[in-house]
Amino acid sequence: MEYHHILVDREDGVVTITLNQPQHLNPWLIPMMEELMVELDIVAVNPDDKVLVFTGAGRAFSAGGDVSSMGGIDHADPHFMKWLPDHKRGLLTYPTMTSEERMEGKTFSGTPIHQKVFDLDKPTIAAVNGVAAGAGADLAFSCDLRIASTSARFIEVYIRRAFIPLDGGAFWAPYLLPHAKAMEMLLTGDPMDASEAKHFGLVNDVVEPEELMPRTMELAKRLARGPSLAIQLTKHMVREIHMRKGYDEMWDLASKAGPQAMQSRDADEGVQSFLEKRAPEFKGF
Repeated sequence: MEYHHILVDREDGVVTITLNQPQHLNPWLIPMMEELMVELDIVAVNPDDKVLVFTGAGRAFSAGGDVSSMGGIDHADPHFMKWLPDHKRGLLTYPTMTSEERMEGKTFSGTPIHQKVFDLDKPTIAAVNGVAAGAGADLAFSCDLRIASTSARFIEVYIRRAFIPLDGGAFWAPYLLPHAKAMEMLLTGDPMDASEAKHFGLVNDVVEPEELMPRTMELAKRLARGPSLAIQLTKHMVREIHMRKGYDEMWDLASKAGPQAMQSRDADEGVQSFLEKRAPEFKGF
């Protein structure tokens, strides 16, 4: 399959997926998410794919959701956000959906991607080359291992727009960080730089930008040469024993709390202030 929003490379059992919209800081657009879904399904069943690496093209890992689309402005990939009565979040897209599908209210969101990464028994590594915000941060957090360049920053940015962490952050931040630090990150939206991330154990290593992919590939190929069945079973055991219940409950709670936050006037102000490049003036409702 030919991709237009991601790059895929296979070498010595390692699959590298590069989010490839650098001019927009690799946002989570519908076409990119669709391509990720296809490739994740391939990796899951291909016995030659031993390890999965995520990284971003240009100066960002991923800036997360495209807030500009929520304000209804024009974009190269037209899409918009819609909330359904059953509280399932979805992004509808013109280029990839028929009019009948749009009328039926079929949706596409980042949730299945995060869940597929979580459920993948093969090791995953995030090579974080720059800013990882919102859904981008949560993609990095959902990987088993994280290697960051010195220019990396992690931002649970949702609260800045009066949103809740919709893409796994409410689970991952407290799971990976000390509770107080996780709450600071979630409640303020302040960035965490690479050195602080290393201090708190959020990343396994921090390297200079030019060393990021060589260091990542060194680790990935080491894992790919390892006993793949034992590695996959170990990952499966850790996930099911220590993570499954809380992870699944998080998605259920997010699906209920998300619409309440997103339909607030504060959320409207969060988006509008972003579009107008000014500080938001929240009212608390």
